[in-house]
Amino acid sequence: MKTQYIKTDWLIPWLGIALVAAGFAAAATYLDLERKTHSAEAFSGTLDRLYQNQILSAALKTLHDGDVGTAAQRLDLLLCDNILLLNSELASADDRQRAYVKGAFTKVARLRPNNSSTTAGDAQKLNNDRIKAEKILMEACAGNTSAREGAIAAR
Repeated sequence: MKTQYIKTDWLIPWLGIALVAAGFAAAATYLDLERKTHSAEAFSGTLDRLYQNQILSAALKTLHDGDVGTAAQRLDLLLCDNILLLNSELASADDRQRAYVKGAFTKVARLRPNNSSTTAGDAQKLNNDRIKAEKILMEACAGNTSAREGAIAAR
């Protein structure tokens, strides 16, 4: 009977120690996964910036080689890609961020030259991205114009 009591008496502390050790192992695994996720997100941003730098470098080289039209098209494609990316990220943004991005889109729409000339070698992606980006910029201009008119009417 004493042996049975001693075994039962030690069962609860050993079970507690095992649960605490399992909790620490689970927490360490979770923190390691979080660290890896944050590292991957940061690396993804780095890769995006490197890709943009590569496109800018190619456009600058084309510009230095004297082909201004092709360089302008590459830069316009980069701008359109950035506009589409920013617009896709607006779904998770708050109202203040949306307003700021829409204001920046309005400024870009005012400053951006019309690049209507496309060569036969252009990919369809260039045209599709350009059309989508111009639509986004025009919507931002229309939204800011109506917001500005509403603010003037409220005065």
